[in-house]
Amino acid sequence: MRECIAVMEQALGDLQRGFLSHPLRTVWVPPDVNGATVWRPAYRSAPKPMFGGKLLFVLNDNPSRGLDSHQGQVILADGETGQIRALLDASAVTGIRTAAVSALATRLLAREDAQVLAIVGTGVQARKHLESIPLVRAFTRVLVAGRTRDHAERFVDSVAAQTPCPVAAAESVEHASRAADVLVTVTDSPTPVISREWLRPGTHVNAVGASRPWAWEIDPKIYADAVAFCDRRESLCAEAGEYLRAVADGLIAGPEQIGELGELIVGKRKGRTSADQITLFRSLGLAIEDLAAAEFIVERSG
Repeated sequence: MRECIAVMEQALGDLQRGFLSHPLRTVWVPPDVNGATVWRPAYRSAPKPMFGGKLLFVLNDNPSRGLDSHQGQVILADGETGQIRALLDASAVTGIRTAAVSALATRLLAREDAQVLAIVGTGVQARKHLESIPLVRAFTRVLVAGRTRDHAERFVDSVAAQTPCPVAAAESVEHASRAADVLVTVTDSPTPVISREWLRPGTHVNAVGASRPWAWEIDPKIYADAVAFCDRRESLCAEAGEYLRAVADGLIAGPEQIGELGELIVGKRKGRTSADQITLFRSLGLAIEDLAAAEFIVERSG
């Protein structure tokens, strides 16, 4: 995870430098399927040409089977000949790189003295974020909120021994949110799980789940008061439902108000400028992140 944070920083910087490119993801929902297929291609032009692609099968019933909802493959191919260089498990790559990008955003945007981490969600990404976020800030405690208190308690019981600081089940999502210095939402909720009124001055939010234009995992009003960043504005405008609602409601003017994390990395944009600012990272997930992760894995295994 620690290595992947550095890989994601390089990748998002390379995206700004023009070395990496990708289109919007393609999503197809087959008839009578509780899920979707997702195709994400990417290309690196320098220093070594490389193709990448991720084919995902998102099955919403998988958690009840004890499986990650995201299954599929990441393909790495030579950028000149198209010859396959590697085939990797998409679930593993997605789990690590998604949480690594959130950790990177936290390192760049959260207050240095952040002490309380709150995670809303109890699935695979909750576990991965519990692994990644404490690598960039020295938290004194972690609060976890789930769909029910019982969900949260079972999650805490399963991770407590591996967590670097005390972790507890929150009384509610509101309780966790009001206590948080860094707040992570990793749910598939189509309606807001957190409210703007629950956020204290200085809170940093990583909004990671429910990346569909009709879903609002977080309160759109957060955009009006936050210094907001995403991984890519094109993806934000196409896939982030709460952002689209914020624009429709006149809470923000448009995408020019939202920075890209890569702009912060290469010095094109400023991040947090005061301790009481609310900061927001809206994660959509990019194909270039999968490509960069696969490149690193193949390089290390060679």
